[in-house]
Amino acid sequence: MIYISKGIRKRNFKGGLTVARCGKAVHLSGLRAELWRRGQSGFATTGTKDEELALQDLTRLGLIETEKADAPAVRYWMLTYCTLCPARSFPLPRLTPEEKTILCWLKKAGLRITVAELIYLQSEGIKPTRDLLRAGNRQALVEKIYHPWNIADNLLEQQMESVPCRDLVVETVESLLKKKRLVLI
Repeated sequence: MIYISKGIRKRNFKGGLTVARCGKAVHLSGLRAELWRRGQSGFATTGTKDEELALQDLTRLGLIETEKADAPAVRYWMLTYCTLCPARSFPLPRLTPEEKTILCWLKKAGLRITVAELIYLQSEGIKPTRDLLRAGNRQALVEKIYHPWNIADNLLEQQMESVPCRDLVVETVESLLKKKRLVLI
């Protein structure tokens, strides 16, 4: 089983941790805390029945996304169920050009960008320029991404599933998670 963690790590308490997500704080300890930590920096897998039972509990709490199979398309769909948020971090690790572009979109777009929207922007070669960034230009960005043939509910996500650059964007998002420049909510 593959999974990825959602939420923001708040603080440790007696060997456990507190995870905040959507205004709720959840205290985790033991196996649940260890599993959440493993999935915080990217996709992780489980092997034992105890781990799978703990994952069911974390899923019920809304702190992880899980799937039975591991494939590039599965990883993409798992990220579509998450909100990508830039983390406050120190600029320690060097970023690749792709990571810089995605982080720029996420930080400066003026709205929450989904993984499907990032893939669309990448596939169309749309760069983060001044006329598309910040809150004052969010309508221009939305008009660049959405058209009559992809505006319907969940249609963009379905279309981006088969785009050639999908795996590159998913790998870049996971790399930003590992470098602690991004968190999933």
